[in-house]
Amino acid sequence: MRYVTVFDAAAEPLRNWWFPAYGLIFVAMGLLLAFKPEALNARVVQRAGFRWFVLIFAVGWTLACGLAIGLDSYKASRALRTGDYKVVEGRVENFAPMPWAGHGDETFDVNGVHFAYSDYTVTAGFNNTASHGGPIRAGLPVRISYKGDGEILRLEVAR
Repeated sequence: MRYVTVFDAAAEPLRNWWFPAYGLIFVAMGLLLAFKPEALNARVVQRAGFRWFVLIFAVGWTLACGLAIGLDSYKASRALRTGDYKVVEGRVENFAPMPWAGHGDETFDVNGVHFAYSDYTVTAGFNNTASHGGPIRAGLPVRISYKGDGEILRLEVAR
């Protein structure tokens, strides 16, 4: 059977850069609070402890998220480079799509291996649900390269 790659974690490094980038908005707000508190004429911002807490928390959150996403991306790419993954091939069974407006997981099995993911989870692995344009459908022949925890590193579909 001929397969076409529709997702490869190594081909999309740091595809979730946008998530920690939101933290930069709060870093900017923290900088404004810490160094220009008079710009916001509110009683709570007059407290130096609060102003510095906001700045330190925003910087810490942004760095922690950035490092976590970078590390996840690195581990996914490294697993594909070194062959540290499993491969399952077969038809999609027990497909349960995520509701379009819901935050539930989309789930399916391939030859007894269970997969679950959501558009609302930040991961280096595949997470594009069918309700939001993803390629997985019931009965679709697929070949999946995945880590032991079920994270899909490469998704290939039959054409």
